[in-house]
Amino acid sequence: MDRISVPELTGTNYFIWSLKMQAALSLKRLDSVMTQMKPEGLSEKDALEWEQKNSDAVAYIKLSLSDEQALQFAAENNAKILWDKIKSTFTGQTEDRKIDAGNELKNLQINSNELANDYIARARGIATKCHSLGLDVSPRELVYYTVRGLKDKFAKVRDILKTQRDKSIDEVLEIFREEETSFNSPSSTRAEGTSADVFYSRKYKNFRYETLLRLQTTKSRHQGLFLPKSKGKYHIQSKEKGASL
Repeated sequence: MDRISVPELTGTNYFIWSLKMQAALSLKRLDSVMTQMKPEGLSEKDALEWEQKNSDAVAYIKLSLSDEQALQFAAENNAKILWDKIKSTFTGQTEDRKIDAGNELKNLQINSNELANDYIARARGIATKCHSLGLDVSPRELVYYTVRGLKDKFAKVRDILKTQRDKSIDEVLEIFREEETSFNSPSSTRAEGTSADVFYSRKYKNFRYETLLRLQTTKSRHQGLFLPKSKGKYHIQSKEKGASL
């Protein structure tokens, strides 16, 4: 197609295929034969020109079909009828897939033992699938559903990220990795019966723990404060005795 690239119609990419095919045929000045049947009363010259455009459009469309699809539509030699048949064949399937992809994103949840990179990659993959089916997913929506899908040991991070709606998916991934690393570190075991709200801030393109508040110990009523000791490590200072634990 003279450097005009149109993907092969696979049955799962009809929306993208149709957009690119229409653009390609428009550049070739062939789009008119896709939108209307052959006009009546054409002069011999105009009729020959229309037939040539129709033949070229049919050829371009069929060249972008898979072998199975090309056989399915082999008998059709009218560009408009061919276009309409392809549309009716795949539009219903595309709408179903669009609904399924949207539901898949809305019901996204992290799997047990799934790594941060894998989870975010899966979320991005679903969003890409939605886009290919014509379902727009904004960056904010992607972050929203990705964060909402965190659970179990990441529930605390999920609740905090819900209050930080300006985060991008890349920033969420960085925060997620930090938390994942803290769980996997031998020195990161948290005291039994304690919980902390962790707030993150962006600084010099790196995330760090900014403040840790509300340390609660179920065995006592004393409140403590996590103080940064080194990257990813903290010690607890008791307000009662001022001792480091």
